[in-house]
Amino acid sequence: MVSLSGTLDAWSEQDVRATLKELVDGGRPRLLLDLGPLRRIDSSGLSTLLSVLKAARAAGGDVVFLRPSAAVASVFRLTRLDQIFEAYDDEGAALARLSA
Repeated sequence: MVSLSGTLDAWSEQDVRATLKELVDGGRPRLLLDLGPLRRIDSSGLSTLLSVLKAARAAGGDVVFLRPSAAVASVFRLTRLDQIFEAYDDEGAALARLSA
């Protein structure tokens, strides 16, 4: 599990993108991202999450989100990415989804 905290925006997205892509490219295409500590996300952050999701799926894996904060969940809904991203409040359910 990888935990994202603070803000995922234009200033932080390059480091986050590189770290997550390194995990996927290094043979870990199934990622559980804990978004509970993430307080704010902008379009650059959304682009990062979409990019990592695409890379994971291309590698035969997937990305599942755990406990997105209210602010992050709201952005997912407003951008309709809640229809693409899978988010769970229960870690067991999220892990079961990744194992399927």
